[in-house]
Amino acid sequence: MFNNKFKRSLLIASLSLNILFVLFFVGKRLYYGNWLFFHPLKPADTEQRWSKFLKSKSNKNEIIFLGTSITEGFNVEKGFNNPCVKNMGFAGSISENGIQVINRLIYRKPKKLFIEFGINDFRYAIHTDTVTAHLVAMINLIKAKSPGTGIFIESVLPTSLDTLNAKIVRYNRSAKSICDSSNVTFINLYPEFLKGDKIDPDLTLDGIHLNQAGYFNWRRLIKGFVN
Repeated sequence: MFNNKFKRSLLIASLSLNILFVLFFVGKRLYYGNWLFFHPLKPADTEQRWSKFLKSKSNKNEIIFLGTSITEGFNVEKGFNNPCVKNMGFAGSISENGIQVINRLIYRKPKKLFIEFGINDFRYAIHTDTVTAHLVAMINLIKAKSPGTGIFIESVLPTSLDTLNAKIVRYNRSAKSICDSSNVTFINLYPEFLKGDKIDPDLTLDGIHLNQAGYFNWRRLIKGFVN
């Protein structure tokens, strides 16, 4: 009888732990998958970042990273040990926002721009042709207003979702073709984050956003272009 009670207690404990693990995993995916819901963008915070950036002294060695929350989470100044490397990525950004951001800072004539857009477009069901057109507009804008700025287009990273990855692969292919014809550097990060046909789970928080290992991998892959 004691044996049966002990086994039953173990079974209940095991089931409880499994349920807690599943709830934790699901909660984590919901949290990061709905980042903007839990961390709504505050115009005041955004403008504060812009104000600080625009008041900072620009110089001929300024390197700026533009993009989505994936870029925003990248501590580039510390990662590359260079105060001239700056981060102007914003959570929730789509490719159209990239044009607006470039218009706002291009007068500084930075040495290099690293550009990462697309994942939110595909999450919001924006057509690939539209994202591609925005990429062309960004490249043309930079070349027209700051022809001395080096342009580095970073591919969209893989995710844990097959439906998104199919769109991302098509877009990355088009983006490379555009960069080649525009004499712009395209950095194909996509295969370097794969495990099988999805993002390596060791490099991501939730199947989209990167963890510290993911950012370490990203820095390793682009440091030759930054330095």
